[in-house]
Amino acid sequence: MIDGVRNQAPAVRHFIPIESNGDGKDYEALISAAATDFTPPDIRDDDLAELFYTSGTTANPKGVMMTHRNLYLHALQVIAGLQVDDTVVQLHTIPLFHVNGWGTPHTLACMGARHIIVKKFDPTEVLELIQRERVTNFAMVPTMANAIINHPSLGEYDLSSLDYIAIGGAASPVDLIRQVEQKLGCRAYGGYGLTETVPVLTQSFIRDHLKDEPDEDRWRRQAMAGFPMPGVEIEIVDPDDNPMPHDNQSVGEVVVRADNVMAGYWKLPEETATAMRNGWFHTGDMATVDEHGYFLIVDRKKDIIISGGENIASIEVEKAVYSHPGVFECAVVAVPDERWGEVPKALVVVKPGETLSEQELIDHCRTRLPGFKVPKSVEFFDVLPKGGTGKILKKELREKYWTGYEKRVH
Repeated sequence: MIDGVRNQAPAVRHFIPIESNGDGKDYEALISAAATDFTPPDIRDDDLAELFYTSGTTANPKGVMMTHRNLYLHALQVIAGLQVDDTVVQLHTIPLFHVNGWGTPHTLACMGARHIIVKKFDPTEVLELIQRERVTNFAMVPTMANAIINHPSLGEYDLSSLDYIAIGGAASPVDLIRQVEQKLGCRAYGGYGLTETVPVLTQSFIRDHLKDEPDEDRWRRQAMAGFPMPGVEIEIVDPDDNPMPHDNQSVGEVVVRADNVMAGYWKLPEETATAMRNGWFHTGDMATVDEHGYFLIVDRKKDIIISGGENIASIEVEKAVYSHPGVFECAVVAVPDERWGEVPKALVVVKPGETLSEQELIDHCRTRLPGFKVPKSVEFFDVLPKGGTGKILKKELREKYWTGYEKRVH
């Protein structure tokens, strides 16, 4: 296996497998043979520390340059914003080769907290580890949370150690937040971040003046991206970079400036200049902001469906689909249409033991969406493709429907 990788990466000098199989130097042997003394190198805070690649769910992966300053100030922001201390026991459910997994270890190590690491996400193993290691918190993407709350043996595990669960990486249906809190007995909240911001920008804990809201309003707010972490300045702007009102209706692109914003894209100066302009990092995400400063991510620019000149947020349609009790997972993508240019199509995985027809789901969505936003068709899958972080790969799903079309709407 290593030989196959080595042929594609001739500049790499050492390949070190975690578990030795004879193809490289054994990790544990190298650690045992290492010298105990260490002379720290001369490092400046703006030196490159890490290079992480974007997940590639909407475009080709890009290398993100993170400096030492990015990393340690992000850790301090999270410590302050989430009140991390040495009693935290964090379960790493997201792979550490993606920044939404790797953004946590610096914070925990700084405070002397405990790390529990799994090789890959498995709902049964996660539940067993929570019980055995007395896990206090962990982060998941919605597909993972969905698998946990629908686990057939969920009630057999002692999950009383859990304090909170962060759900991010994709939009969370309000009902998912509700079910996580009710079934796991802990707080659940949303958040928002990107590889380019190391990654955390916002979190949706309930602010003190809103704590008396009814549960339904609280769950709705916790499903949002939330408000900025300490040290993060974030706004929504129009195409000319003018700030837009915080009225819970105006949709603009999310821009941010903070010490945890990347130094740039590796060997991609044009892409860096496009993203980092007018003093702000432009995320490519569209959002609204309410009067309390809570951000709601509406969609990625590239996932907006433009049908007959009307913009349709795929996330809004997905939330309507997810509200059907028989739906386990879904993704909504644009497919070509002779009349409207493109229309929404729902790609759905049905819960085990449930039956669901295309027309039944379309009729369900009609009760929750304006007519032009209702999926025009539904396709059922046994499983939806996901990347290393567990996010559904919309780009891959969308491609097959556009094969043979010379021009796409976007």
